[in-house]
Amino acid sequence: MIKAILLDIEGTVSPISFVKDVMFPYSMEKMENYIKNNKEKVKHILDKVREIEGKNLTDEEVIKTLKRWIDEDKKIDPLKEIQGYIWKEGFETGKLKAPIYKDAYEKMKQWKDKYKLYIYSSGSVNAQKLFFSYTEYGNILDWFSGHFDLKIGSKKEKSSYEKIAKEIGLKPEKILFLSDNPDEIKAAKEAGLEVIKVSRPEDVPYLENFPYKQIKSFEEIDL
Repeated sequence: MIKAILLDIEGTVSPISFVKDVMFPYSMEKMENYIKNNKEKVKHILDKVREIEGKNLTDEEVIKTLKRWIDEDKKIDPLKEIQGYIWKEGFETGKLKAPIYKDAYEKMKQWKDKYKLYIYSSGSVNAQKLFFSYTEYGNILDWFSGHFDLKIGSKKEKSSYEKIAKEIGLKPEKILFLSDNPDEIKAAKEAGLEVIKVSRPEDVPYLENFPYKQIKSFEEIDL
């Protein structure tokens, strides 16, 4: 019997396009000014970029590096951290508002009183909390019992889901994981979780001969 539901964000509860077409360009556009206006606050981030690159980069070179990492969709801590700061400003000023698929919103609204809901995303925990605090439906952050990001491990590694199950305090088979990524689904299943692949036509293709259940909408889920 399922007791907790672990959810991916992009392509699962929210359109992939929002991150790629709205949030990434927003952080790219605001990067330079944000760093110049918050030098002390982000000094440790700039130093980390220099450490990763192995070069004594100028601030301008660090900014170029961060922008290049955005283009390359790098999942690197200093980039995720500074994007989190920039997005926080965007959400708080109302320039950003997180879209959620209506079917996902309705199902999560039903589930929150029956199951523990958790998020596991490559975006930082802070970015996740911002996302759900400023959605098109308002603040739904309190629907979730916890958040996990890449600090727990890669989403394509079995061990990450084993760690999450341990942190949640449930046997893996008591947790249902929903994601649009087939590699993540396979890794979670290897760890013993129940899994459903979300294959929304506008986001990712429906895979023929995929060994686990696939859905096109949360409306198809009956727990």
